[in-house]
Amino acid sequence: MSIPRVTIVIASSLDGRIAFPDGGESHLGSKKDREILNKNLSLVDATIFGLETLKAHQSTYLIKNHFGHKKAKISERQPISIVASNSKRFNKNWKYFQQPIRRWLISSKIVDNSSNNDFEKQLLFDNSWEKTLISLKKKGINDLALLGGAKLINSFIKEDLITDIKITIIPRIIGGRYTWIPPEQSNEIFNLKKLWEIKSIKNLMNNEIHVHYKKFEMD
Repeated sequence: MSIPRVTIVIASSLDGRIAFPDGGESHLGSKKDREILNKNLSLVDATIFGLETLKAHQSTYLIKNHFGHKKAKISERQPISIVASNSKRFNKNWKYFQQPIRRWLISSKIVDNSSNNDFEKQLLFDNSWEKTLISLKKKGINDLALLGGAKLINSFIKEDLITDIKITIIPRIIGGRYTWIPPEQSNEIFNLKKLWEIKSIKNLMNNEIHVHYKKFEMD
């Protein structure tokens, strides 16, 4: 059985950083980048991110409907939010658990539901992300947006599961350790025969650009 289309959706500085050196919640992009994010997330059935990303933001982005000059309203249709984590407990005071979304949890061991009753479903990590994605496909997830963090992105890249990359490049050099691929990983995990072709480029504001890459395999 096929797997969902998996798209990385991120904003990155020129030096590949996705957060400031001191960590915590941050959104590097401009208002236009948020509009692009809004559109990209409206195209998927679910989003997925790791526990560290959840800890940093304590919430997820909510799709909004824009009506001319009127104030944007939160859309009734939100993608399912999936957290990948083996943690048994979460901080129920995080805004994430009050947001109007469906929450699923993926972990390598099903935990006592009484400690995680804010998740609608608990799914078992099936030895590989490919097998786990097949399970998601069976549950109606055809398009998945991967929002971070670096370790989770790296896991998907190792298994060659990424079909698209939608990246907003911010014209800043930030430094620090928060890159969107863990710098300590060996280059052997990458297959240089697989390139990425540009599907679209958009100039946003403040010299930002948004690039949509699609996986292209050389003969």
